[in-house]
Amino acid sequence: MAALAPVKGTVFVVRNWKVITVGAVFAFILMAGLLLGIKTSEQQPIKNINSPFGAADVPPNISQWRGLVSEYTSKYGIPEYTEFLLALMYQELGNSQTLDIMQSSESAGLPPNYIQDPVISVNLGVKHFKSVLQQGQKAGVDFATIVQAYNFGSGYINFVASNGGKHSVDLAQKFSLNEATKQDWVCSDWREPYCYGDYKYVEKVMKNLMPLDIAVGGRNVSPMGEQAFKVIISEGQKYVGWPYVWAGASPVTGFDCSGFTQWTFAKAGIKLPRTAQEQFDVSSKIPPGEAKPGDFVFYTGTYETDKYITHIGIYMGNGKMFDSNGSGIGIHDIGSPYWKSHLVGFGRVAD
Repeated sequence: MAALAPVKGTVFVVRNWKVITVGAVFAFILMAGLLLGIKTSEQQPIKNINSPFGAADVPPNISQWRGLVSEYTSKYGIPEYTEFLLALMYQELGNSQTLDIMQSSESAGLPPNYIQDPVISVNLGVKHFKSVLQQGQKAGVDFATIVQAYNFGSGYINFVASNGGKHSVDLAQKFSLNEATKQDWVCSDWREPYCYGDYKYVEKVMKNLMPLDIAVGGRNVSPMGEQAFKVIISEGQKYVGWPYVWAGASPVTGFDCSGFTQWTFAKAGIKLPRTAQEQFDVSSKIPPGEAKPGDFVFYTGTYETDKYITHIGIYMGNGKMFDSNGSGIGIHDIGSPYWKSHLVGFGRVAD
């Protein structure tokens, strides 16, 4: 997380800590609010953008906090980012024994590892991530910029937004050098002269995430073969969070449900007709118990039309589908009441 100047004269009482300094009543009230769970506008859910990731690939000292992270991602309205934040936690914590498990002290204006309560660390860490997530969405930057902003601070979002809107190592280095120069930061490690933050932060966090096709679907389980399935899902991941676009069938136009399946399957050399009904017609029908990752899941009655099939998704296994629907492109639960009420069945691309 970005190293910020400590707040002078601030009181933070953390469980059984001793009061270290005498200071502002406002700061005490702020921490009390965090501990007591006082509701603020920041606790309201933000728009539903599904994270383009599967499970965090982390050791037990990190995965043990999954329940705690889930509690606070749910509290702040971003439960879909639980696994991502565990991957981020691993980058922050490593094998350290500190109880500031999301390295939240500095984002609160405190010295590193000042917080020694996992609950407060996760509360502040998730809150900080939601803040940069909201700012990044508003600015229209890519998700990698949001990840880097967790480390650099929100100023990086504005910097990237004014330089094309997409994170790159080159932009991260430029931002780091600018900030290091302004703040007279020096370092004698691998970062020199990019001494502000970690310009490789995105790469380090992302390597802690299991690829989506494996995390959700498992290894070597798709009837089309592991490589084809991986190509399809890797292509689909590029568009997670994009809105549903009626009649859209390419990255230029955006995607509707069948446009999304047609485009992604084409990347694996599988040619599909254009509409959900036509894709249903050319698919072999299979019982639910035989459905595997890479198969199709079909729905009816999701909008008014004379066609029987009105929606299609890519089945991912474990009750999930990858599709473009009214909540956007992402991973969605086929067991929800809405989707269960419209389910037709499963299909497989005919040989």
